[in-house]
Amino acid sequence: MTSRDLIVAALRRWYVMLVGAVISLGMVYVATHQQPVYWTQFNVLLIGPQDPEFPNYLEDPRFTLYPFVGVVVDDVNGGESPMLTASVETNMVGQGITDGVQVRVPNLGTQWRREMTASYIDVQVAAPTPEEVTRRSDTTIAEIADSLATRQDELGIVPGMRVSSRPATKAPLIYQIGGNPLRAAAATGMSGAAITIALVCWLERRRNRRLAVATTASATTYAEPDPQAGTAAAADRTPALV
Repeated sequence: MTSRDLIVAALRRWYVMLVGAVISLGMVYVATHQQPVYWTQFNVLLIGPQDPEFPNYLEDPRFTLYPFVGVVVDDVNGGESPMLTASVETNMVGQGITDGVQVRVPNLGTQWRREMTASYIDVQVAAPTPEEVTRRSDTTIAEIADSLATRQDELGIVPGMRVSSRPATKAPLIYQIGGNPLRAAAATGMSGAAITIALVCWLERRRNRRLAVATTASATTYAEPDPQAGTAAAADRTPALV
């Protein structure tokens, strides 16, 4: 199909072009008016008791608390495991979670060889407003502390030998994550135009196919001999007996 044929087809199927343009404009409006997402990430450290004979993890990395990290994360998540990722830099918004809290054990290894030996908890929060992000962050920090206290109460750990939790920062940075409206409009508009043109081309091919079938049928009908005409012609050629 040449450019001229495409223009003729678009004019012939103007109603398809009109509907496609209206739908495309609606999708462009939706794509460019998405609400921004606010996101933050911070670590909550688990710190062992201070004792001259058994230093905590910050003083001596040999005495780690990573088994306890998994227990606390499981308690906070209610037994539901978060999505496993190949990198600690993967954020929840990139996974499609734009509203919620994600508490997980960091993977210090690779996608093929996981290493869950971190003595801290990775906390990520996403919400429609910065205030909601701050509120959920404070709530999650409190839930981690409550889980630690409950587990150690069940084990009968004396106060001087208890593990404590502490956020790595008191005021984590909150980022606004949102797409580029210009790019979103361009991509959506081009996609809508491509789909509309493809539909017009398909309708034109279907029309041309029907016309070709109809033309062939008409030509076949005109080419068929008339049996009665053939009989009459044969009778005319028969000599008359005198």
